[in-house]
Amino acid sequence: MPLRSVNIPNSRLTEGQTYPFRILKSVSLGPDDNWFVMQDPLGYKILMPKGFYEEYGFEAGQLIHCRVDKINCNGRMFLEPRHPFYQEGKVYQFEVTERLKQKNILGEDEWLFRVKDRLGKQWEVRTWSRELWESNPGVLPCMLERIKKGKLFLRIDGDQLAKPLLKTGEKYPFTIVDEKINPRDGFSYFILSDHQRHKHLLKKKYYTHYRLKKGMHIQCRVDKFTSEGFFFLEPEHPCYHEKKDYDFKVHRMEELVFSDGFRQKVLVLLDCFEEEVKVHVDEQEAEMLAGRKSVRCHVDRIRKSRLELKICPEQPIEK
Repeated sequence: MPLRSVNIPNSRLTEGQTYPFRILKSVSLGPDDNWFVMQDPLGYKILMPKGFYEEYGFEAGQLIHCRVDKINCNGRMFLEPRHPFYQEGKVYQFEVTERLKQKNILGEDEWLFRVKDRLGKQWEVRTWSRELWESNPGVLPCMLERIKKGKLFLRIDGDQLAKPLLKTGEKYPFTIVDEKINPRDGFSYFILSDHQRHKHLLKKKYYTHYRLKKGMHIQCRVDKFTSEGFFFLEPEHPCYHEKKDYDFKVHRMEELVFSDGFRQKVLVLLDCFEEEVKVHVDEQEAEMLAGRKSVRCHVDRIRKSRLELKICPEQPIEK
């Protein structure tokens, strides 16, 4: 099995953990393409987009704390700096600047508040209570569920659907009844109808290879209820089921070489659509799998159509 080296321009830190980073300087790579050059705790450099954090008041030489928000399958690291005033999972009072009533992509009425944070930035938060909306409050207690790219994802504290229609973790049958472009983000969505004829959204771009189309009946797992007011649905994969084992064709072996010298072997497999699936393996697994044409893996999770695999400890004998 050929081994291909891939140089990764950052050191290997742990996803989800927070580390101190120093801002070395700002650089521009083109019009409206500005970045902070950050130095990680091991002394290696990484770029962080500047535009999302203009109001944070960051300056060259400053030491800030950043969460490693994501490390993708190619080893690239994405940072989320700590907000100057807010922490995820806490409730804060926000000033209400405006009330909004609108139709969403499903044709349903939405009642929203526009609120202002301590940096002067404004965010929309949905309410399920028409009475609350009509009472025109001056401030709202909001739970800060997440911060991503400087954006606050807020939910009014204590405000929720009176009776959730679907349960997280459960699977339900749906029918694809339409396809629309959402003017709020420009993405194309399938419109799904459940057994009670309630409408739901499914972002099309993650599932183009599933060949979904209007009129089809599909099964979806309810992953979560989002702060935007929709259930996040994961359609059943055409070829694989979670928590089951399957054989995958081996495509190649890669070795990610990080700035700090750390090396990570990555087994690149092909799924039933001939799309690449990458699995991190240790040296012992890499040695065990050397020369194999196929590898048996356990499908641990499927999210946004992407397979998360684990190498099975016992492999079938190849002829």
